[in-house]
Amino acid sequence: MPKLPHLTPTSPEMSQPPPQKRQKLLPPEHVTIRDHDWAYATLQMIFDPPYNAAAADVSWPPDILTWRTTLTSALTQFLGITGSAIQIDILHQDGDEAWMRLPRTEMIRFQAAVSGYVGASDGRSVGFKTVGVSEFLMGLVSRKAETGIWAE
Repeated sequence: MPKLPHLTPTSPEMSQPPPQKRQKLLPPEHVTIRDHDWAYATLQMIFDPPYNAAAADVSWPPDILTWRTTLTSALTQFLGITGSAIQIDILHQDGDEAWMRLPRTEMIRFQAAVSGYVGASDGRSVGFKTVGVSEFLMGLVSRKAETGIWAE
């Protein structure tokens, strides 16, 4: 019979605890979303008298430059020079609707300025309709999809 090595409590083989089973991690119960820098808005440009979609009109749909100048005019009219300094990024433009990103801290002032604006463009009165506002871009996307579902 072979001789076994002598094991003492101080030997390395005895100092390691037996392996334990891994505990399952539970999913988090809540998620904290900290203050973010941006808010998002979808606006529709409204003209009076409205453009005829069937007629081939050069100025329809409004382009990005028309959106930018009309928004700047609305913000300057309501808020003065500080309104024209609000940083607005036009993310997407489709016909008479545009999706914008702006600083979250300026959202209330922006909404007040564009909702009460009536200006002129190409001999027509122009204004804005707020289609949606959200602190998350996905909030606008889901609202648009929800409208499409119920409109069918």
